[in-house]
Amino acid sequence: MILYLLAAILVVLLLILYRYLPNKRIYACFCATLAVLGIVCYIFFPRAPQTEAMTEEQKYDILQQQQIFATWYAGYQKDIKDLDHNWRWYHQILEDFKEDNISIQTAYVRLKQLEEDEKALTSRIGSSAPPLELHDNFYDLTTEIVQKTKAYAEAQQKAITLTRAASDPQRMPTDDQEEQNRLLQTVMEKESPVGLFTAEEIAEIQSGLAIPENGNE
Repeated sequence: MILYLLAAILVVLLLILYRYLPNKRIYACFCATLAVLGIVCYIFFPRAPQTEAMTEEQKYDILQQQQIFATWYAGYQKDIKDLDHNWRWYHQILEDFKEDNISIQTAYVRLKQLEEDEKALTSRIGSSAPPLELHDNFYDLTTEIVQKTKAYAEAQQKAITLTRAASDPQRMPTDDQEEQNRLLQTVMEKESPVGLFTAEEIAEIQSGLAIPENGNE
């Protein structure tokens, strides 16, 4: 619509210019220049692709895929929340011991219980799988998310397990609280996993499952 309006304005301006410009040769050269520029723009400048309106079948299919992924994602978010909770509790135990608010025996007992909770969570995450009903591209992306999360959960569990082992009062090589803390901090710093980075895959899935603006036309 805007293109047609601009074309109409250009025609009117050319007519006015033709009437008031005394030198018709200059006018002809000006029109020829505009024509050449128009052809160049048409050939070399990209134009927005024309997208076809989505059919009802296509829209229904996307809605179904949205529901399948949303159901899976709700469970996945719970796993992530539990992973975060355990990791925060892990650091809280070490912080309490660092500040000498708890004894090494108490730290060991808490880490042992946390280890059991983490093992159960890692097992639950390890048994999760992408929904088979997802289309291939969404299934592959979800598989990447699952694999990354499994690897992260296993690394987190390893850090907790090794820290629990290091905090065993029966195996502590020293009774000095500062030395004990230094030992636990060393294990934590060495074994802590890097962050879990799945935002790219999730964003790609959400983008692929979005219904285009012309989907309701």
